[in-house]
Amino acid sequence: MNAEIISVGTELLLGEITDTNSAYLGQLFAKLGINVFHKTTVGDNEFTMLRALKSSSEQSDLVVMIGGLGPTEDDITKQTLSKFLNVSLHLDQNAYKKIENYFKKQHRPLTDNNKRQALVLAGSEVIENPNGLAVGLFFHTNGTDYMVLPGPPSEFNAMVDKNVVPLLGHHYGLERTIKSKTLHFVGIGEADLATRINDIVQNQDNPTVALYFKPTDVTIRLTAKASNSKEAEKQLELLKLKIMERVGDYFYAEGDHVSFTDFVVQELIKKKISITAAESLTAGKFQSTLVDTPGASQIFNGGFVTYSNDVKRLLLGVEKETLNNYGVVSSEVAKAMASGAKNKLKTDIAISFTGVAGPDSLEGHEAGTVWIGLALRNGKVIAQKFNFQGSREKVRHLAVQNAFRMIWNSEIK
Repeated sequence: MNAEIISVGTELLLGEITDTNSAYLGQLFAKLGINVFHKTTVGDNEFTMLRALKSSSEQSDLVVMIGGLGPTEDDITKQTLSKFLNVSLHLDQNAYKKIENYFKKQHRPLTDNNKRQALVLAGSEVIENPNGLAVGLFFHTNGTDYMVLPGPPSEFNAMVDKNVVPLLGHHYGLERTIKSKTLHFVGIGEADLATRINDIVQNQDNPTVALYFKPTDVTIRLTAKASNSKEAEKQLELLKLKIMERVGDYFYAEGDHVSFTDFVVQELIKKKISITAAESLTAGKFQSTLVDTPGASQIFNGGFVTYSNDVKRLLLGVEKETLNNYGVVSSEVAKAMASGAKNKLKTDIAISFTGVAGPDSLEGHEAGTVWIGLALRNGKVIAQKFNFQGSREKVRHLAVQNAFRMIWNSEIK
């Protein structure tokens, strides 16, 4: 079946908030085998909402409207759907009682506008809101079905997980076990990985294969549908083994919520590898990311932010001749910074950053030119050059991510 999502809210159009709800629902529908071919964002305007409803109703089996269910005058999603379908709205007594009880507990007067949150289409199925007051609804017709859900993510996610999934299963015969595995890979480019498993992706049916690419690592999500959990798990394991035969050398973790930087820090903790950092370009961003992982203090006592050449000499012992002969944006300076930091704090390894964040060039080097140095446990010091594209913040972010990748490849893998 085909579905369309209509996200409602002028704040979405203005970029004041990010629409995470439609992404969440799109991923869920993909698991359930529901095709989402269109997504539309409209403001809190009756005319544009009616136009979106007309278009989506002509091409979809299910239309999901998200947002616009609050108590204010511009929350008109249900009212507009009522007008479009020529179906009246009425007050759902259970929902209204919940609102009444809430205001009593808050010792606040219940105003008439709050009743809007308990309105539903006549003949619709009410979808309870576990984390809020505005109820959702599901309305079935002989052609297109309609679902209306709240906009706040805390309410939306809870409603979808607890009530929408069973409802869809009941109405569309989706009562099947759906299981997923998320595999994470690093050290292989997206094009290379995609090429190696291209035939698997092209011939996918059940289980399905989805690839997600990030600056430093690649995620492959496998999803299987079966009559029971054991059969779904068996399907996933067989496909995982097939993929691992192709790219298993680059695999580093399995799980839904895996952060590569967090994973590297946890591995450093397990192996008791102490680390420090000397940051010029990144100005402490690597160290800040490092200590985001609980327990990082076990392997990190402190580090350096050495923006000027004088401070590089003073704190890290970088020779004046090295700076003069090679320039601050160089392999030699990156290595000297890493060695100096490691020697000063007596750590097992040390990472360093020097380069040009932009927007202007430096010493003839274009913005985005970055050298990352790494002093290893065995006494060897290496440096790698990168040429990143993007804003100052993006260059710094990519530098930090790739530093963790260097540590993974050199000291952990």
